[in-house]
Amino acid sequence: MFRFLIFLAFATVLFSQSFGAEGARCGTLQFIDNSKNKMRKLLAKPGFENCVPENYYGRVDSAITRHFIIYYTQQRAHAISAKTPGYIDSLAKYLEQAYELHKNTLGMNGILGARRTHNYQKTVPLGLYPVEVIDTGLLRYEEGEYAATYGLTFSPNSRSPRATQIAIENDFYYGADCQGGSSTKPFVSGKNENYSADSDKWHWALKVTAFHELYHSFQMAQADINDSNSLWAEASATGVEEIGAPEVNDYISYLPNIFRCLGCSMGTNDKGYGHAVLYLFLYSELGSRFDSAIWNYFSKYPGTNFPLQLARLADSLHMDAEDLFHKYASHIFYSGARAKFSPSFWNDDMPEWPEWRIKRNALSVLPAAAIDFVIKTSEDAPRTDSVARISFMSYGDSSVWVLSRLLEKEFVAPPPKGELIAYPNPWNPKRYPAVRFKVPENVNKVEIRSANGALLERIRSDSENSFIWQPQKIPAPGILYYRSLPYGKNKVLIVEY
Repeated sequence: MFRFLIFLAFATVLFSQSFGAEGARCGTLQFIDNSKNKMRKLLAKPGFENCVPENYYGRVDSAITRHFIIYYTQQRAHAISAKTPGYIDSLAKYLEQAYELHKNTLGMNGILGARRTHNYQKTVPLGLYPVEVIDTGLLRYEEGEYAATYGLTFSPNSRSPRATQIAIENDFYYGADCQGGSSTKPFVSGKNENYSADSDKWHWALKVTAFHELYHSFQMAQADINDSNSLWAEASATGVEEIGAPEVNDYISYLPNIFRCLGCSMGTNDKGYGHAVLYLFLYSELGSRFDSAIWNYFSKYPGTNFPLQLARLADSLHMDAEDLFHKYASHIFYSGARAKFSPSFWNDDMPEWPEWRIKRNALSVLPAAAIDFVIKTSEDAPRTDSVARISFMSYGDSSVWVLSRLLEKEFVAPPPKGELIAYPNPWNPKRYPAVRFKVPENVNKVEIRSANGALLERIRSDSENSFIWQPQKIPAPGILYYRSLPYGKNKVLIVEY
């Protein structure tokens, strides 16, 4: 696609779903619902009336690493299990490994720790990020609300929403209550593996939780987690689990939700966890630091959904976002038994993924952020509206049409502050007879010069205090200069197409 650009240079809380645990629920949406209904906080939950938080822990100990301070107790309901003597040492190791990955490999900006912890009410030393090991079902003032949650990342002070902490489950059992009932139900993985302190897999649960929750800490330091980006918050954190703890593979248990929903918009039947595969594809395709750019876009353009942020990133890399998404759709099809036919085999877990359904007829309208696979019954591509890309591919003795659509409409990058973008060709006389741009009110004349200083044109403003430039000779791509007359300083004018 031909393209021409001109630049004038001048207490939020995120509760993570427990990873396949029995009775698991999405704490993020639960918190959003609770925050919209303040009366809910005043309602006593059955079995948790008159909770006294201090009754559920004894002496609070701490362990300090380079970047973290871990608070824990060995007494009462919040105690770490005597069957996991290496729990705190393992947690400390995983947190530092996760920090190294997120900061130095993935390129995230950093984390900002809360000054006082929520559950144990501890003042945090400067320069350290707080992590509390607790029974998540007995989190102070939230008793019973998040019983089956492996970990929570949240801001304990609503006046400092970017300053967060992590709370991590103490023994991967749930069921404790304020009446003295103990935790007896083990957390299990999507493969029905026991993750409790009585098993030999508790360290897997601890590791994926550390990588997942700490990634939320980095996300929340860069941008607010809200309705527009909560799906990608979970998708990327779940994808990062696989990067940091590839031996666990818990993310695979979420894939059936999206692999069985052809033609569904992203997030229709999944809160983000299953879209970890999109994170893994983009990580493979764009490099390890792509998501840091996505979160910077969330910071600069709050309230914008993930597909548009991805389009911004693709545009900055001189890629077409729809082409990128269609490549994902074509690659992701090769799952399960089809993996052996994959021309790229871009992920080692592909044979373990469930297989995509294939439909006989395409949807009449494919919604944004959706893909579809349709049996190829003729040489004519399926007739459907709003499809950005259609292609066909073969595997084994069969072939399918691949349909995809990322955006609601064609992406045109908005002009950054202080810049003008003319798209696609400002000097195409059939469509755009000239370039028009605004200047300060007291300026009525501008000159444009080449990189070596040669005068190209002097332009006067029109009645709307704007300038129209229809050059006698179209300039070659490169750096030009412009300045207001008579005393303005040279500013850069970048011509790119």
